[in-house]
Amino acid sequence: MLNFPEINQEKIEQIWMVDLLLLMIKSIRSFRQKQNINEEINVYCELTQEWKDKLDPSFDLNHFLFPLIKSKTYFSLPEKEKKELSYTIIDIKPFGILKIKKEKDPDWEQKLTKKLEYYQKEYKRAQGLLENDNFIKKAPSLLIKKEQDKLNYFAEQKRKIFEKLNKL
Repeated sequence: MLNFPEINQEKIEQIWMVDLLLLMIKSIRSFRQKQNINEEINVYCELTQEWKDKLDPSFDLNHFLFPLIKSKTYFSLPEKEKKELSYTIIDIKPFGILKIKKEKDPDWEQKLTKKLEYYQKEYKRAQGLLENDNFIKKAPSLLIKKEQDKLNYFAEQKRKIFEKLNKL
């Protein structure tokens, strides 16, 4: 007969914190990668009341999180920060949400302008090719289609950047 160790019910009830940690790590890493953020950021975690009640205050989540995601996590938002509206919200179902304060990149407008210049130049290049009768006569239809797709792509990228610049 096999002898299994006795299961500690209290330990099983704490496993959800590991799930929370893993979900937070995955969510924050994904956010950092999409936003191209390399520096340390502050993350505010708002747990639902159910999970807040279960949270063991002696369990230091930052002990595990900080080395893995270069982020300090807070479970209570300071009063002065509560009025701040510039947060990115990440849903971490069923636990609650993460709030990451949006820091304005001082070079953001310059970077957008540079991208816009690139897309305008490429748009003109593709447009010039497609307006060139010799190119249309000699180029395979697949190449012409590829240039038309590029033209549409560059036009869409220019539109998106104009929208972003108008919001600044």
